[in-house]
Amino acid sequence: MSPDVAERVFEPFFTTKETGKGTGLGLSQIFGLVRQLGGEIAIASVVGEGTTVTLYLPRDTSDPATEPQPVLPFADLPEPVQPVAPTGLNVLVVEDDPRVLAATIGALEELGHHPVACDDPTHAAAMLARHGAIDLIISDVLMPRQTGPEMIAALRPLFPDIAILFVTGFAGEAATSEFGEHEVLRKPFTLSGLERAVAAAMGTDRPTPPRQMAAE
Repeated sequence: MSPDVAERVFEPFFTTKETGKGTGLGLSQIFGLVRQLGGEIAIASVVGEGTTVTLYLPRDTSDPATEPQPVLPFADLPEPVQPVAPTGLNVLVVEDDPRVLAATIGALEELGHHPVACDDPTHAAAMLARHGAIDLIISDVLMPRQTGPEMIAALRPLFPDIAILFVTGFAGEAATSEFGEHEVLRKPFTLSGLERAVAAAMGTDRPTPPRQMAAE
C-alpha cells in the first residue's frame, strides 16, 4: 500500500474497493478490539512487496492466586481520574475526508464545542484569521496538499497560544517525532476518547495570548 492508504486503513468505512464490495469496517473493528484489550496494532507496507500487520496484546505474568480474592463492591473501587475539557471551545477541524470531517464536527458539537470545518490545510491560516478566537486545532496527519505537522509548523509562529491535537489512523511508531509535544489521537476513536484527547491537548503548556488593552 502507498503511505496515504496505509495512513487510513484503520478508519471506519475507508476502503479502496468499489462501491458495494467492501464496508471498510474490518480493520477498524480489529483496531478497536486490540485497543480495548490494552494492546497496540502496527502496519508495515511496501508497494509491490506486501503488508504486515502486527498485533501486540498484553500478557498476564502474575502468579496464579492460591486463594480466591474477595470481590469489592463497586462503591469501594477507586474511580479513575480523567481530565475534563472545558466545554464551549472554538475548534478548527482540518480534515480532507468529508465523512471523517462531518463525523468529527458532529462529535465535537455533541460534546458542547463550536467546531469550524476546514477541508484543506492550506486554507487554515486564512480561516484562523477570519474566525478569531480559536482555542484548539484538530488536524489529520496525512493530507494531499500539506501534512498536518507541516501545516502546524507554519501556523505555530503566528498562533502560538492555540492548542493542537493530531488525529491519525497510523498505529506504528514511525514518524511520531513529527508530532513534537502535541497530543495524538488514534483513529478510529470513541466520543469519550475524543473528549479525553481534547482535555489533554488543552492541558498542555502554551504561551498566554497578550491581553487586549481597553481603549480609554
